[in-house]
Amino acid sequence: MIEMLTKEENPLPDFEEALRVIKIDDTHYVGAHPLRLPVSAGRGVYGGHMIAQSLLVGIESSRISETGEYMVPDSFHLYFINAGNWKCPMEYTITNLYDDGLISKKYIIASQRGKNRTTCLVTLRKAGTKTLHSHSHSHSFDESIPPPALQAKYPNPDELHQIQHTDFVRNAVGDEFFDHKLCPEENKMAFSDRWVTVFSGLTNIPEPGSSREKIIDIYPDALGELHEVEKDILRPKDSQSIKNPIFNFIGLADISDSAFITTIARVLHLPWTPSLERDETYDATSDATYIARSTLNAIHIFHYNAMSLDHHIYFHNDEYEPTDGSAFDVCKDWLAFTYQMKRLSNNRLVARGFIFNENKKCIATVVQEGLTIMFDGIGSTANKAHL
Repeated sequence: MIEMLTKEENPLPDFEEALRVIKIDDTHYVGAHPLRLPVSAGRGVYGGHMIAQSLLVGIESSRISETGEYMVPDSFHLYFINAGNWKCPMEYTITNLYDDGLISKKYIIASQRGKNRTTCLVTLRKAGTKTLHSHSHSHSFDESIPPPALQAKYPNPDELHQIQHTDFVRNAVGDEFFDHKLCPEENKMAFSDRWVTVFSGLTNIPEPGSSREKIIDIYPDALGELHEVEKDILRPKDSQSIKNPIFNFIGLADISDSAFITTIARVLHLPWTPSLERDETYDATSDATYIARSTLNAIHIFHYNAMSLDHHIYFHNDEYEPTDGSAFDVCKDWLAFTYQMKRLSNNRLVARGFIFNENKKCIATVVQEGLTIMFDGIGSTANKAHL
């Protein structure tokens, strides 16, 4: 069966089908389709897809056969070992570490043709129970950092710069993302205190017979000159919602890797093209703002090599269809992902962020470490006192 699947490229009918997994037995699953590259020239499968499908395997393996109920993910810890191959599906081996009916812990190895790609630990709990990282008091606290200021400033991210990659992931950013001079308060902040806020979601295929609405997006380049680009509205009103509510969590995991350690240039206040940092003639071919129009996942390529080492998600929902204001539709909503680069040293970066739904409730915390090997001459204009 696995060999048969390797001959079929991912037809992308919708997000749930693209990430779907097939159960072989209680401890083995295989992807129904190969996972996609972030962009056509990518060196390996988009990391967010590897994260999302591993989480899906953990959730699927927690399904209670008698009732059909799934356990809710509490925390997820994944370690990247090798880049994923986009030509064949992932195979998954599960080791059940603990299960008492309320809490379940699973160790999952993802591999392709005998070569390990990722390992992860998934902790799940019975739906309706409190998260493991909540207080156990009868009057438990529910405290969080406040939602990002840009979420209030931009109540309709459809009006911002629209970016899409890997066929499904959509991002929206304001002018502040391209021009740090619009945030003069950052000049007095340490590098680790500056925030980046990106609006994220999934674009699922539209309903049959519908057409995409077009907009004219006006992007600045590294010199501040404006360019008009015709683009699709990335949150069409006729976009399909998730059919199985567990895929809202899978979609959240997928987008959590779409813009993170690749955006150091914005936090360090580096020019988007290295030619300006070196006081050379502007070179449009090395202007990362052009790449940003297609994907935020590759805007680092003129500044440094980036490689994710691990990815951690702490989920803050108690149910798949919650009624406490923490609900979200990953296909129809804009989730606000706000994050900081907390430590950059010895070519390793630690980033931490929070994802808020449209009710401004924090629904997940994300932490990632990655290799960030700067190219020669990059970083000379950064405020090194804050690194």
